[in-house]
Amino acid sequence: MSRLRTCKTDSFFSGQSVCEIDYNKVKAMILVEHGTKLSYDSLSDLRAMCHADLPERAYGFPAIVNWEPSGGEAQISQVGYGPNAYNGMSARTDTFTLDAYRHYLRAQILKNANKVFDMYLIDARNNLYGLTDPEGGDVLCGIPVTIYPSGNDHEGASDKASLAVNVVYQDVEDYMMRLDVVPLDYEALTAVYGLMPVTLEKQGTTGSNYKVVEFYGKGDATSKYGALLGGTSATSVLDGITAATYDATENVLQLTVTQNATPALKKASVLCTNGIYGIEPYKA
Repeated sequence: MSRLRTCKTDSFFSGQSVCEIDYNKVKAMILVEHGTKLSYDSLSDLRAMCHADLPERAYGFPAIVNWEPSGGEAQISQVGYGPNAYNGMSARTDTFTLDAYRHYLRAQILKNANKVFDMYLIDARNNLYGLTDPEGGDVLCGIPVTIYPSGNDHEGASDKASLAVNVVYQDVEDYMMRLDVVPLDYEALTAVYGLMPVTLEKQGTTGSNYKVVEFYGKGDATSKYGALLGGTSATSVLDGITAATYDATENVLQLTVTQNATPALKKASVLCTNGIYGIEPYKA
C-alpha cells in the first residue's frame, strides 16, 4: 500500500473578539530553563517559582522601563519573472531596558549569553505573554530566546548609566504564530523577583553581632531583613543557630551560634515559605 502525501490545510479567520485584549507596556520579563513551564495560577505560585530550587527557578526582571524590537520583518523574493513571494522572517532581537544600571546583573547576563532560556512577559495590565502549547495544554509555554547585555557603564553628557537585556528569538515565525496572552487576576508584578545572594558577616572578632550583606557590592541589607530573620522563627530560616534577635538600634542580628557551626541563611525556597523574598544564601 502506498504512503500518501496529505496536503496540510489551515483555517483562516479575520474576526474580532467580543472582549478585546487590553495590550499594554511590558513591565516584567521572566526567564526559565528551556523546556520548563511557568507556574502562574496564583500570585503565590508565581512568587514561589521565582524562589524555587534549581533548575525549576524562574528568573525575574521586574523593572522593565522600555522595550524596543529590531528585525522580525517579512522577507520576500521572486523566482524568475514570477511575483514576489513570502520567504520567511528576518532575525529578531528585542531590547528590554531595566530601571537602573547594575554591574553585577550585567555580569550574570553575560555569563549566560547564548544559553537558551524560555521567556515570558508581563505587561502593566497583568497580561502574561507566552506561546500556545503545541500538545494542546492550557498552560502557556515560554518563548525560546538567548540573551546578552548592553548599555552604558557610566553617566555621560546626554545619557545616564543604563543596562538592557537583549533577547534573540530562536524562531521568529513560530513565535508569531503561537503567541498567546493570558490575563492574570492578581497584581503579577508584585510576585516577580530576581534574587540577590547574601551572606551573614560577623561584626568584630568577639560577640554575636552579624550583618546581612549583599555579596555583590557589599550593600548592608540588615535593616530590610533583620526583623524578618530574627525572632521566634529564626531557626526556620537560619542554619547553625539556636536563637536570633534583631537589634534595631544597632542594626545588627544577634545570633546564638551552634558550637562549631557557621551561621547561614536557608535556601531561597525555604525563605519564601517563611515570608522572606528577594534573597538567597551566597554559594561560590
